[in-house]
Amino acid sequence: MNKQIICFVAVLSLLVLPTQSRAATPDLQTLTQQLQTLTAQFESLKMRNSDKASSTPRVKNASSTVDRTCMATAVMTREDSVAAAWTAFDTKVTAALAKRKNALVAAWNISDNKTRNAAVESAWSTWKTEKKSATEQLKRDRKTAWENFKTTAKSSCKAEVPKSEGLEKSSTDSISL
Repeated sequence: MNKQIICFVAVLSLLVLPTQSRAATPDLQTLTQQLQTLTAQFESLKMRNSDKASSTPRVKNASSTVDRTCMATAVMTREDSVAAAWTAFDTKVTAALAKRKNALVAAWNISDNKTRNAAVESAWSTWKTEKKSATEQLKRDRKTAWENFKTTAKSSCKAEVPKSEGLEKSSTDSISL
């Protein structure tokens, strides 16, 4: 019996609520008048604040003496250096992986357990050392590229680099190093 009452109330509420919400919905003419009023208020505020606000966004610490061509060249140089660092990293890691593969295949072809285990451990140890070296070199190369960029921007281009344009942490890269 209780289930039937609950179902009846649920169905009744589904039928009644939509009619109530339709009654509260304004018609097109009312919405049009509200839009015109809001537009007029917006235009009024825009006129009052026209001397304070600009329609174009400004870069913080931007200077009219910034040499934009110099900055474009500095950015291009930085990005080329970062790309070269990633390419060198890729080359080193790929070579280390090939070396690891060959060492592991050779190790697993050794019949003596003790010698085989030592060869497997050596292959993995060599891989870890070479990967760590490649990663450290990548970090140094990226840091150097960014330091050179900031120096060029400040001394040659007369620009202060915004904080939003800076060396990202390795955890925010596409891979974590």
